[in-house]
Amino acid sequence: MDHIRVSQFKNRVSLVVYVIDASTSKTPLGNTTTVYLEGTRSKAISKSNGSYIFNDLPPGDYRLTVTSEYYFQEQSLITIGTDNYIEIIQLKPLPSYPFSQGIGLIRAMLQNAAGSPIRDAQLQATILTEECARARLMVDQAEKGAMEVTLGSFTGTIAAGDSYILRGRGAKPSEEYIRIAEVLEHQKRFRLERKLTKAFTRGALLLPVQETRVTERGEVVIAFRGNRVQAFQTELMITYGTDRRALTKEVFVAEGTTTNLGIVRLT
Repeated sequence: MDHIRVSQFKNRVSLVVYVIDASTSKTPLGNTTTVYLEGTRSKAISKSNGSYIFNDLPPGDYRLTVTSEYYFQEQSLITIGTDNYIEIIQLKPLPSYPFSQGIGLIRAMLQNAAGSPIRDAQLQATILTEECARARLMVDQAEKGAMEVTLGSFTGTIAAGDSYILRGRGAKPSEEYIRIAEVLEHQKRFRLERKLTKAFTRGALLLPVQETRVTERGEVVIAFRGNRVQAFQTELMITYGTDRRALTKEVFVAEGTTTNLGIVRLT
C-alpha cells in the first residue's frame, strides 16, 4: 500500500493595499489598476473591494507603486514587519478623468513668466462654506493630543485618506488640518494620521479639503464631491518652486459646472 502524505500550506498575509478613487471614495474606474511592490517577486492578489494582498513578505522596507489609467501614479515607502500591514492609497484624478455631470470642478493651466508649464506644483482646495461641512464633532471635548475623533451629522461618506479642516465654533474659531487614517467604526469613530495640536468642542465642523498636483503639461483639475449646497466658496492654495512659494486665492464653485481659471502665471 502506498502511503500518501498530505501537507497543508498556509499563506501569511503581510500587506493589504486598499486603492480608493479620491473623487468618489469608491474603487477606481476601469480595470487598469496595477499595484507593484519593488524588491519582491510576490504578486498582488486583487479583490473586488479594491484591495490588493501580498503574502509571505520578508520583513524590510519596500517601495509601493500604484498606477491606473485615469489617475496620477502614487508611490509610498512602507516597512513590513511580522504583523500584517495595511496601506490606503487614494488615487487623484487626472484632467482626462471622466467626471460625472453633477460634480463641481476647477480647471487651470499653470505657467511661469516665460509661458512654460509649471511641473512641480501641489494644490489644496478647502471649502469655506460651512453648509458644506461633511460632519461635526460629537464629543464634548476632543483634547489636544487625541488620535481619534467621534463624528456625527454626516452629509456624506468619510473615507480613510480624506483630508479636512477641523474648524471650531465661536467668534475666533480654532482650525487644524487633519487627515483620516482609519475608519474604526462606520460613520462614528475615526483614527487620525497625526495627533491633534489643539482642543475642540462638540459641534466643530469638518470642511472638505481636496488635494492634487499638476501634470507635466501644467494642467490642473480639482473635483468636489457630495456637497449640500449648489454653490460654495473655496480657498485654493498653489505651492510651487524649489523654495515652495505659495499663491492663495478664493474661487467660487457651482455643482455641475466647471470654473475655468485659464492660464495662471506663477512667478
